[in-house]
Amino acid sequence: MSVLLEYIIVFIIIYIINYFIHIKNHTKYKKDRIPTELLYLKKIYNININKNNYKHFVYVYSITNTFIITTIYIILIYLVNGWILRIILGVILLILLIIICYGLLGRYYSKKEGKKDV
Repeated sequence: MSVLLEYIIVFIIIYIINYFIHIKNHTKYKKDRIPTELLYLKKIYNININKNNYKHFVYVYSITNTFIITTIYIILIYLVNGWILRIILGVILLILLIIICYGLLGRYYSKKEGKKDV
């Protein structure tokens, strides 16, 4: 139960930090300041986020990034001993969670746009 409580606390702290660094000033769509996450989804899933959906997208990818960071933190702190093993496993988990979470996010936006080929 304490692990779940720590997960929630870390999630909230990371989301607040992420809010002040990324979300607060970047909710308006600008072609020259497109986030990397959106470029990834455009390239892989042909997602078209217009100005109307952009603010919603910023919040969704921020929650996704917070989930990835918090999950990796909890796994590495409680399940892995040794710094070298933590670094190696952290990088592997980071790559896997990015592929999985942004794959789900890309499919969500593809279905939302009405694309049937995904």
